[in-house]
Amino acid sequence: MSRARQYPDITDILSQKALGRRERASLSFAEKLAILDKLRQDIAPIVQARQARALKIEEHASRALSSITLPQR
Repeated sequence: MSRARQYPDITDILSQKALGRRERASLSFAEKLAILDKLRQDIAPIVQARQARALKIEEHASRALSSITLPQR
């Protein structure tokens, strides 16, 4: 007794995606670079937060390792 799955119609999403690709393909190289620069600016706070978090984790691990005393032979 399997029921047939009915998936939503996504043809409009796919057509918008294709249109976006065509529009971006028609841009000049300089325009594409400008878009990339804008994206880098937009995500800069996220990248900085991730780097700060990684640095804290690394410092914490380093302190934890330095506090461990190894048995002497």
